[in-house]
Order: sequence, then C-alpha cells, then structure tokens
Amino acid sequence: MINKRRLINTFKKLVKIDSLSLQEGRIVKFLQKELKGMGLKAKLVGGVRDGEVGNLMVEMGGHGPRLLLNAHVDTVAPGENIKPIERKGVIYSNGSTILGADNKAGVAAILEIIRSLKENKIKHPPLQIIFTVAEETGLLGAKALPEKRLKADFGIVMDGGDINAIIYKAPTQYNLTATIFGKAAHAGIHPEEGINAIQVASIAIAKMRLGRIDKETTANIGIIKGGRATNIIPDEVEIKGEARSHNPAKLKTQIKHMEKLLSQTCKRFNARLMLRVERMYKSFEMKKSSRIIQLAQSAMEAAKVKPVLKQTGGGSDANIFNERGINTIIMGVGADRVHTTAERIAVSDFVKGTEILLNLIRRLTI
Repeated sequence: MINKRRLINTFKKLVKIDSLSLQEGRIVKFLQKELKGMGLKAKLVGGVRDGEVGNLMVEMGGHGPRLLLNAHVDTVAPGENIKPIERKGVIYSNGSTILGADNKAGVAAILEIIRSLKENKIKHPPLQIIFTVAEETGLLGAKALPEKRLKADFGIVMDGGDINAIIYKAPTQYNLTATIFGKAAHAGIHPEEGINAIQVASIAIAKMRLGRIDKETTANIGIIKGGRATNIIPDEVEIKGEARSHNPAKLKTQIKHMEKLLSQTCKRFNARLMLRVERMYKSFEMKKSSRIIQLAQSAMEAAKVKPVLKQTGGGSDANIFNERGINTIIMGVGADRVHTTAERIAVSDFVKGTEILLNLIRRLTI
C-alpha cells in the first residue's frame, strides 16, 4: 500500500528545503501546504526562543488507543543546498553536505502513511502527529510543547536507523558550560604577569575521564572558545561539554569529577571559574512487555524482519514524551551514517521501514 516512488520523491523534496535548527520556517510552511492538500489542518504549537517557527501538530480521528507519531524537521550542519543523489538503490548527498535523512526520512514516512491511510480508507487509531523543530539543539521543540496538548496512549518517534531496531531505553544528559577568567598580559614582554585561561582549561580537560567511561556512561568536551591574538595571554576561555548515562549515580559522579577538576585547576592558577550545569533530558526505560513494543515486534516479524530491542546513547524527542507520561519507542527507516557528509539511506530499508510502521498502526485497531 506504500507508494514507493512517491515516498522517495517526497523525501527528496524535503531534503532540498534548508532547515537548520531554529531556521525551519520554510519546511514547516511546506508541510502545512502538503497536509492541507490531504484535508488536514496543521496547527503551530510551542514556539522556541530565537526560532523562526514552532512545532506542527495534526490530529486525525480514529478508533482504538491514541497514538503519537513524531519526527523532527531540523537538521545539523552542513545542511544547506543539499543535492540528493539516487544510485543503485541508495540515496546519498553529493558529499559536500549531510543528506538530512535524520530526520526527513521520518517526516517523509509519516506523510506517506497519512496518504496511504486516507487513499485506501484504512481503519486506524486516533493519531496525534507532531513535527518538531530544534531537536538537534537540545530537544527544544519537544520541550516547548504544552503538556496539556500531549494526549496519547503510546508514542513512536521515527528517528532511528536500523529498521529492525526498537529503541526502548535512552540516557539522561547533562551539559556543562565553564568560563575561565585569567589575566591578560603581553605574551612576548611580560608573560609571567598573565594567567593563561586556555592553558588552565587545557590542564583540567587533559585530566578528565572522557569518551566511553563504561557501557552506560559517556562524556565529552566539544567546544572551546577563547583568545584574541597570539601576542596576548588569553584572559578568558569558554568550554562546553556533556555527560550521559543510563545510571543516575554514575552520571552524578562523572559530572562532579569534571566540576572538581575545573575548580581545582582554576584555584591552582589563581583563575576564576564560572560554571553552569544543566539537565538536557531525562532517561527512560520502557518495560519490554509494553504493548507498543509487542506491536512493533509483531509488525516487524510480519515483514520478515527480526526485531531487536536496543538501548541508545543518544537523546531524542522520545525522552521528552516519556518524561511527559507517554510510553514512546524509537523506530527507524534506514538512515545511516547520520551527522556526516557520508550520510545515506537504502531505498529498500526506507520502504520496508515505512511499511512496518503502517502495519503497526493497523494492528492498534485489532
């Protein structure tokens, strides 16, 4: 029932529309027009600070338990002027940008499912469809959704990769921002009078446990900004990092470890530290006996795909929906090597992943 060529063409149209995080105005306008053409009214819900537009929500009546379907419309950089290339059953970018399958493949799959349901008059449950913005910058769109507007018994976030994976568990993430204030001085004449903020930060970072801490925990320093010229001892530097874990105690220990090293090193060099730690999202772990997981497994098996329950080290809008009380899993339609210029999606996976989701939706009415 899935129209393969239409699904692919919709995806190609979507990725050609630039939609970096907080710059999603054009793609939201496109989606509003597409949905209107299907006889659906899409509403903007939950604006994001500094963003061009808010999330897009669509309601479809039906019978049975209420299902939330979600995909995000924003992409990471380099994500401008994307040129999709289809070759030997795989869609790539031209190599100078990402492809945008994360997560426009999910958006295209949901649009195709809506069309299939309507064209074939397929019985389905009530659907709450939410296309979120600013997911890549901390799940900002999902966080901005009014809790009273989220009404569903189950949720599916179409933001995974492998079509056989059912992601039922995800970590908590904390972000750390540290600003270190040293003392400026001429680097060639009076360097001993200065306090090199970059050096202080570097010494602290070098001592940190980073990368894969254990099977449940990771940490990273991803941004460092500071300095004005090579002949000036830098008096200020900002570093940004994160820690994630499925284990709250381990996460607390890792964050304290990073904080302690920054504090001790600043004290050692008489530098001043300004530190901010913020929780980005909360972990979730669904029971494997959950009905939505059982339905997903059944839909995959019907498509001759062997389901695998997985945990992820990443965050998604599913973290927010689970925190709001909606049992939500993550499923995929084949996006591969995301966040890189080698990103790609196999057409066969794309089509089968979309068919699996449609099959799951139909099973909710049985």
